[in-house]
Amino acid sequence: MGKRTKQLDRHSFFEANPNASAWAASTTVAISEYLKTCRDKVEVPNKNCAQGEQAVIIGAGVAGLTTAYELLANEIGCSCVILEANDRVGGRNYSVRPGDTIAEEGYEVQICEFETETNEPYPPYLNAGPGRIPSAHTHLLDYLKRFNVPLEVYVMDSRSNLTYMEGDFNNTSLPNRRFANDTRGWISQELFRFLNSSNFPNLSSDQIDNFKELLEKFGALQPTGEDRGKYLGSDRSGYKVLPGVMPGERENPLPLEELLDSEFWARGTSFYQPIDFLWQPTLFQPVGGMDQVVHAFKDRVEALGGDIRLGAVVKNISYNSATEKYTITYQQGTTENTIEAKYCFSNVPIPLLRGVLNDDHFKPEFKNALHAVYEAQYNVSDDQPKFLADTTKVGWQANRNLWQQAKGPGDVPIFGGISWSSDEIVQIWYPSDNYHGELGVLTGAYNFRNVARNWGNLPPQERLVLARQGAKNLGGEEFGNGMKHGLAIAWQNIAHIKGGWADWSTLGENQAFYYNNLTNGNQNFYIVGDQLSALPGWQEGAVVSAINAVNKVTDPTYPIPILDVLPNTRLMVECI
Repeated sequence: MGKRTKQLDRHSFFEANPNASAWAASTTVAISEYLKTCRDKVEVPNKNCAQGEQAVIIGAGVAGLTTAYELLANEIGCSCVILEANDRVGGRNYSVRPGDTIAEEGYEVQICEFETETNEPYPPYLNAGPGRIPSAHTHLLDYLKRFNVPLEVYVMDSRSNLTYMEGDFNNTSLPNRRFANDTRGWISQELFRFLNSSNFPNLSSDQIDNFKELLEKFGALQPTGEDRGKYLGSDRSGYKVLPGVMPGERENPLPLEELLDSEFWARGTSFYQPIDFLWQPTLFQPVGGMDQVVHAFKDRVEALGGDIRLGAVVKNISYNSATEKYTITYQQGTTENTIEAKYCFSNVPIPLLRGVLNDDHFKPEFKNALHAVYEAQYNVSDDQPKFLADTTKVGWQANRNLWQQAKGPGDVPIFGGISWSSDEIVQIWYPSDNYHGELGVLTGAYNFRNVARNWGNLPPQERLVLARQGAKNLGGEEFGNGMKHGLAIAWQNIAHIKGGWADWSTLGENQAFYYNNLTNGNQNFYIVGDQLSALPGWQEGAVVSAINAVNKVTDPTYPIPILDVLPNTRLMVECI
């Protein structure tokens, strides 16, 4: 039997984040109950229940590889063939290194030209897909520990990161510490005044005094004298001249009115994302690139006898009711092949099954759910969101001195984290590794929805022009001009993937009904991936969906609760 995996519900987003109640409050079965079905291991009530049978897994993304691993590691009794349309495993988990390519439909192939430094521990890379692993994603972390994949801390937030709000603060970027701490100070001051002038029948006089002391600490208010309770600025917000031999010169606080007028917490940015549950420290990344996740799964699957066939484009999936088996027709190069299987697992984005999957044998509810997803992808106007969400990223390589070396007397170098911008680039990620290197790879844009759709309709080189201007707005001319070897990826343009993640809200009021019908599978056909999980857009969701599907094979009565309201993809992924 395979080793046990941890229970997702112990640290689940839905139990720990009060904001989740915005969509979970009206659930027939609480989402936490759904997560409890992700057992701490694959249950095998009938070991060897598939003895001598074959399972075909379509798609070697994280969920497809997890499915194969669990089927083989738990000695369920079936052999596994994985058909992957691309020439690599991983799906959206793609780390781009020198010489690798990004091929978007309709555009010229981009070749990664990152420079490799002497004595680097590993080649430079851009995580074009997932870029971080929350510490709450315990199933994935358990696999990585089991597979001996080394991890390092991913820095989500540094107070030295910048925020740029076009038209505000003299049209210049400011360190996040100023926004965060001055806002905190002004809010604390106003609350302190309110405590002085209002009655609080639910608080005793001692509790009010304690509240005031809390605000003094929380907001760095003046603790004594005539100015008690006032915010006069704080070294939390940084310095004009850093302390050294001399005590330094503290920054003046940003005026409350300017902070409010800037709307720095909105206007396309996600300034407060790092305090939301999934982005709270500590986050991780595999040493050397996120694709170490899929390579670890691939190695274990192959060691257990799994057969991974790359460049295998599935053309047809049909069901023979007499033999109760699936016939999968696929093309590998110029050769057309067929394979039979008792079990078929699809790690393909659901809309891409249209025209490939013969669905006449399914129950009407399952078939109708498939067609509802097809409608949400293909029968929408150009200005409407599709089931598979649009998202684009840009990667640059540049000299680390552009952000890791202080320019002015009060500047602090930036080591990791994310800078935010009202510009269409939305954000810039700084590398969280190899800090002593000369060069580093940045994520130079990461955007969603209409902006991502518009960017995806532009050639990659035009996207890079926009991203460079966004970098100049955020970090100045020298910073923007220092960006080189740019790469752009619009996931909606990538063959066999066609989007960043599933957005169930595009199915309207019946979305939960369709979702629930698909999660249980039908006639030994199971859909896996974060697309059928409470964690859309996350690798943990992919892992959990695979565990559930394998459990359904070993025990047809394995319970998956019915959800009345689905997770909000925009909150779960885009933090909007």
